[in-house]
Amino acid sequence: MLHQGIILREGHITRTIYNLIKDKRYEDVIECIINLGEAANTRAGLSTLGYCYYHAQKYEEAATCYEQLCTLVPKIAKYKFYYAQSLYQAGIFVDALKVLKQIGDNVELKEQCLQLQSAILYSSEDFAGAQSVLNQRTGGTAETLNDEGCLLYQADQFDNAVQRFNTALQVGGFNPLIAYNLALSHFRKKEKTQAIDYTAEIVERGIRNHPELGIGAQIDTDGSARSVGNPITMALSGITQALNLKAAIEYNDGNVDSARDALLDLPPRAESELDPVTLHNMALTDPQGPVAGLRKLAFLLDLGPPACPRETFSNILLICCKHEMYETAADILAEHTDLTYKYLSQYLYELLDALITAQASAESAEKKLGTLASSLAGKLRSLAAKVQEVRSTTDQNALRTALKDYENALELYLPVVMARAWISWRDDDFVGAEREFRSSAEFCSENPVWRLNAGHVLFMQGDKYKEAAAFYEPIVRQHGDDIMTVSAAVLANLCVSYIMTFQNEEAEELMRKVEKAEELKGNMGKQYHHLCIVNLVVGTLYCAKSNYEFGLSRIAHALENGSGARLYADTWLHVKRCILGLLTGMAKQNIILAYPSVHEVMSFLKSCEINGIFTPANIYSASDEVPAEPLTIGLEARKLRLLLLKLSEYEND
Repeated sequence: MLHQGIILREGHITRTIYNLIKDKRYEDVIECIINLGEAANTRAGLSTLGYCYYHAQKYEEAATCYEQLCTLVPKIAKYKFYYAQSLYQAGIFVDALKVLKQIGDNVELKEQCLQLQSAILYSSEDFAGAQSVLNQRTGGTAETLNDEGCLLYQADQFDNAVQRFNTALQVGGFNPLIAYNLALSHFRKKEKTQAIDYTAEIVERGIRNHPELGIGAQIDTDGSARSVGNPITMALSGITQALNLKAAIEYNDGNVDSARDALLDLPPRAESELDPVTLHNMALTDPQGPVAGLRKLAFLLDLGPPACPRETFSNILLICCKHEMYETAADILAEHTDLTYKYLSQYLYELLDALITAQASAESAEKKLGTLASSLAGKLRSLAAKVQEVRSTTDQNALRTALKDYENALELYLPVVMARAWISWRDDDFVGAEREFRSSAEFCSENPVWRLNAGHVLFMQGDKYKEAAAFYEPIVRQHGDDIMTVSAAVLANLCVSYIMTFQNEEAEELMRKVEKAEELKGNMGKQYHHLCIVNLVVGTLYCAKSNYEFGLSRIAHALENGSGARLYADTWLHVKRCILGLLTGMAKQNIILAYPSVHEVMSFLKSCEINGIFTPANIYSASDEVPAEPLTIGLEARKLRLLLLKLSEYEND
């Protein structure tokens, strides 16, 4: 018999099948046995099929085989155990527990059954039941210690969980899955270095022991590596878990590119083959932004627990609110009320509820946020007093705990402060936003995010440039070695603040530093638009002060005279606003532009028309309806040039 190049000779079928199993060619074994006809329904055939289905991670098919074996040979308890194990892996927890009850009296399989039962209860989030079963198991083994650690982790007792996982590794030797649990516990304790060390060891061992998984092949082949599927060796190697944790660490630190690189190191798989956690993290690090990944997050949400990672629900809501898709967030909350109470903390629910409420009633939202802020501020004062009290003692552990509690409370307080300031900012009430920043300075004045946004609020008031510069300058000084790591908006606003406070030399010096750094990075193959944005903002400032001659020359310089490299919807928005301001002034005969300047603007618009003929002129959010034929920069530039031509001819008459 010939099957896809595999010759099954009479008398050598068993040897061939077992050689294929040895080579982990489970799919080939499955096809061979099925093609053998009646042999597939024998005890040997069903047993082999169940084994291969299980190791090919086709758990429902494996469960079907073992169910038939339980009927065929009901006295063999191990088949019932394998049946329950397959049901568990398929996520059919209730049926798995029923099968386990049928073999509960089997002494030989008792420990394995208890271990599987506790795993099922844990996955079902019945942690009390899992603890009850765990108490019946043999203590001190690596498996029991690991499961104890998992329950402690679930109860947020991370210190005790770390101890259990460490002991499990000492008792049973290195196990990548236990090492991952240890790394995750360190991550939750905010001990990033230890977490990264363990993930690095898991990855290093995975590369050395499983070259067939193609770890890192996605980067080496620019994402075109052939899929390796989902072999069980990948699940047991801990590679997927470790690299996802590494991505999470980078993402939490704001290094989205590094997080994306960590995910690219994963063994190559098609999107349909990805596990839920990887799909979730790829959605958050989508190159087009997290909004582009909403489809993947919505898909995971529809799967529901236990397949859906518990963070999915909160992340999809936070992304919607961050990108002002409040109606979508409200709909998701209404459709998944069961998940609201299960996966959202009371704090996060109140914060999201206030943000959504702000769309209908700013007053109601402010009231909700005010109550939340007052509660957290009281807690912070209490914790600050505790820190001072512990400092007077010599108990360093107590001091570390007190400081950690204070930092955790501050992490909760800061988003509430930003939300209250945002409500005022949204209504252009920058004085109200400043008031909120001043009231929270007691706790947040040293926080870099708070200082950055406080600077923005002062800058927007138009008469507090000196105060704004005092907030921006430390940010720039802090990154003096690499000014390109500073936000372009901060550099632009600081430059404007210098100009508006008659510190032109400082502004010019800052722009020279940016230009020099940008040229250096450009020679290294990296492209930055910092100088472009600074010139755009400075040019817009001069246009706003009716100095269109200098302002438009700065804008043209920022866009390299419309050559196309930096001409896109974001930059074009500033250009057309300034040009329209000029045209309005000329139409009202409030502005007279010298002919050479008119000619320069004409040439600039002509260049924008040529180079932007196919570039979209407008920015559309995820909730906007994009027209079938959106306007391009080229078309808008032509219209602006025509208007300028008409107004210039009118003035010359």
